Amino acid sequence: MDEPFDYSEVPFDFGMCAAENCPSAATCLRQIALKHTPENILFPRTLNPLAIKKGKGKCKYYKDATKVLNAVGFMRTVNALTLCVADTFRNRMIAYLGRKNYYLKRKGKLPLSLSEQKKVVTLAKELGVVLDEYFDGYIESYNWKI
Repeated sequence: MDEPFDYSEVPFDFGMCAAENCPSAATCLRQIALKHTPENILFPRTLNPLAIKKGKGKCKYYKDATKVLNAVGFMRTVNALTLCVADTFRNRMIAYLGRKNYYLKRKGKLPLSLSEQKKVVTLAKELGVVLDEYFDGYIESYNWKI
């Protein structure tokens, strides 16, 4: 049975693939996304078929559809900060993530990538915060990064 697929998670600029007879189609996120494109989307963003044919053999556009575990929210870390280092943490994370993404990711509205998770933990430890768990939760999701 096919796992449920939420097309609304597909980023606007994610290139999908319509290559026929592709041996990797069942595990390629580009093929899976195109297969689940709603019919009201008349012109989905797809790879040029000529570019696909040109790369005989292994496809350089293949995107593994294995889900990854992403942390969501780091209010646990924020609440553990002392008052004298809270501003430093916030300012450095805003410089790293951007203001809007900092607040969305802090509250768990957007998942944190592995590199973002490492940054939160490293910065928290640097500022003297040592916890068993730095994040509020975890979700499984597709890795849409190119």
